[in-house]
Formats: sequence, C-alpha cells, structure tokens
Amino acid sequence: MKRMTFAFVLILGLAISACGPEPTVAPTQDMSAVQTQAVADAFATQTALAPTPIAPPPGPTPDPNLPVAVVPAAVSGQPAGIANYNTPIMSGPGTNYTLYSVLFGGVTVQVTGVSQDGQWWVISVPVAPNGQGWVSAAYLTTSGTEAVPVVPTPPVPPTTEMVPPAPGDPQGTALANVYVRNGPGANYPAYGIAPAATTGRIIGVSQDGAWWVVRIDPAKVGSGYGWVMAQYINASNTQGVTVIANPSTAAPVAPAPPPSGAPVATAVDYVNVRTGPGSTYPVLGVASPGASAEVSGKSADGAWWQVKLPTQYVASGIGWVSASYVVTANTGSVPVVSAPPPPVVQPTPVPPATVACQLVSQTPADGTTYTIGTPFNTTWVLKNAGTADWEQSTTDVRYAGSLNNVGLHTGADIYDLTFTVDPGQTYSFSVPMLAPTYMGQYGEAWEIVTGDGTVACYFYIYINVP
Repeated sequence: MKRMTFAFVLILGLAISACGPEPTVAPTQDMSAVQTQAVADAFATQTALAPTPIAPPPGPTPDPNLPVAVVPAAVSGQPAGIANYNTPIMSGPGTNYTLYSVLFGGVTVQVTGVSQDGQWWVISVPVAPNGQGWVSAAYLTTSGTEAVPVVPTPPVPPTTEMVPPAPGDPQGTALANVYVRNGPGANYPAYGIAPAATTGRIIGVSQDGAWWVVRIDPAKVGSGYGWVMAQYINASNTQGVTVIANPSTAAPVAPAPPPSGAPVATAVDYVNVRTGPGSTYPVLGVASPGASAEVSGKSADGAWWQVKLPTQYVASGIGWVSASYVVTANTGSVPVVSAPPPPVVQPTPVPPATVACQLVSQTPADGTTYTIGTPFNTTWVLKNAGTADWEQSTTDVRYAGSLNNVGLHTGADIYDLTFTVDPGQTYSFSVPMLAPTYMGQYGEAWEIVTGDGTVACYFYIYINVP
C-alpha cells in the first residue's frame, strides 16, 4: 500500500484537481539507453571536470533528440575557442547552475566574454534565453580573446524541489541540474532548479512530448506543478500520463530605459514582473533577457527588487522582480521599501485531467479540539469534477498518510466505493477516528485512486488535542 508523508498530501489537498477537456493519448516518453547515457556522461563530466579526454563520437551526426549543443562556429579573426573534450555548457560559471547542452570535443565556438575570476569562458549559444553559455576554461583552448569583456556572474537560481513520488507513481530523475519552468519552453520563466539526481512525481506531459509536468510544493509555488525538459529526465512508469495543454504566456513587459548612473536590474532569463515581492503576487508580465529597469527599492530580505515601469503596465508605475534572475548595478544605496499587502491566495487546481475531484464539505472542520481518547467520525463530501466515471469495481478510497506518523482512523486503510460516481455527482465518505493519547496537533490524509493508479485527489483532517 502506498504511503506518503502528511506534509506532502496536506499540501496537495490545497490543490484539488479541476476538470478539463478530453486529452489525447500521451506519446511514449521513456528515454532510450543512448539518450540517457549521453546526458549521464555529460553530467559526470560536469560534476567531476576530470582532465581525461573524451573522444568525439565517430560516425554519423548524433541523434537530434540528444541535448547536443548547436552553436555558431568560430569566425576567422574573431575571439574563438575549440573544445578539447566533450564538455557541458552551463547557464553560469559553475556546476551549481543548469546544464544547457553538451559541446563535443573538436567543435569550435565563438567566445563572447570571460568570467570575473577568469576560470570560465562565455560562448555564443543561441538556444539559451540570453544567448550565452559558460564553459570551463580547463576544457577550451582559445585564441584572440584578450579583449573580450568580463561578464557579471549571474545569480544561482533557487532550488525548486520536486515532490518525491510514491512507489509505482510516474516519476523522473534529473540527470543534470535542470530548470523547472511555468510552461514547456525556454520563453517561460523558471521557478528554479531541480538538482541533479533528485526524483519527482510526474503528473503529465506536454503536447509535443518534449516536457514533463512534475509536482512541486504549492506552498512554495502556488500552482503546485512545473515543466522540465524530457531530455534531462530519466523517466519511468509514464505510460498513459495525461497530456497537458500549453499554458498561455504572460504579456511582455518593456521597462523604460534607466537614466545614466541610476540603479539598474537587468534580466538574465525570462523573469516574471509581479505586483509584490513574492511568488503569490499576481504577474504583470514577463521581462525578456537583457531587459533593464531602474531599481527604486528592495525587499527586507533582499530577495526582490522593486523596479519602475511605464504606467501602461500598472497604474502605480511599480513592479517587483526576483533577485535570482537579474544582475544589478549601482544598487548599494537602494532603500528597503514596504511590500504591498499580500494577495489572498486561492487553492490552485492542477492541470486539466479526466480524473479529478473537488472537496465539497468536511465534518468536523479542521482545527477542531478533542480531548484525549475521544472517538469521532470524519465525513468528507467529494465531487467528481472530471470527465470519467469513478467505477465502483475499480476505484478505492485509500489512507495516504498522517502527520508525525500518528494515525487517527480506527477502521480499514482502504475502502471500495459503494456505487459508481458519474461526473458531476458527489460521494460521501466517513471513517471512524480516535483522538490520540498525547496532546498536540494531529492530521490524516486520504486519497481517491482509480484502477490504473491515477489519484483523483487528496483530502485531509487535522485536529488539536489539548
């Protein structure tokens, strides 16, 4: 029987699925051995940076599905480099940044800059959001680079941890540091990095099969899910996962050019411009890589910059950008400014799915107080919000986990439905419970699971014992 930590399922309870259109059949996404090995080898090089040469692969052009760099060749008389070995191209000068692609040994590149410590070269990579990639100087022989500019070090993006899967769930393991974005494309802003070797639960696939949709903590990212490139994920158990439609892209934001000498923030990737300093504030639009805005303040924790915008985007002329996706200049005397009132955050549905449900009501309410050893019944009323029946013969209501590993229910861990629940119908589920014999806060989560293992939704109860 599947078990999950209550923290995981409690959070998921706040993101009950909404119904959606009938999806098309998901394309097969299990990576071939050669694809998986190619990225794994590149990441081994990325992390170890060993001096042992790796010969370029002989024979025909590599499969275009592999994450191999397509970069402009060196131009005679211009700053140039040649890769001594197969080497990773990173999003910044270090192995803690994301992996863009693999550069084969012997390939020539155009060098456009150098890191502040001289240990990394910046090369032209058109597929990167800002057109730049970083290669370790130990792996590149250069010429004509004496006058290339020093490029400011971009901030290391924050970690965005994927929610771990339960055994048997669709899941994927990152073969390298990979961006988790809010849509299936490099033009969608990133939430952060899923670190190499971490495994997350897969809940869907993009329409073109090139991106996985993974579950992330909605307490940190309101939607509760993000998109990662399939080329950098070793996936399993993904047959039949839901095909997710591409989300709409936010409108572009073009800040006014900052005055000379003013404090400035310049985007290094596509970055959301929000109404306040936090990921729960509404998005005004997206600033493109290279866009600069005058900085007028910073958040108390230093994680967000307040920037000036034309009033056509917002009447106040003020927006906020994450410090994780901009480089700044002249900001030493920028004042700390108060944040606007935070918005009321509503539970955000997961992507459209044919199997979905909504919590209609719950008795008792969360936070109810019971004395030690008091028996009580918990009843949830759930609505089938999807487009598929919950078949009585194949759908179960199942215990999913508890807070602090202290259970409340006194009956079985799994129950069959008492009737088939059609789309739009409600189903009432009750389970006997007992207040524990020690004071504290306790909770328990349950799930509706269809015959193929799809979880329609999670729901939970928590109580206080004085």
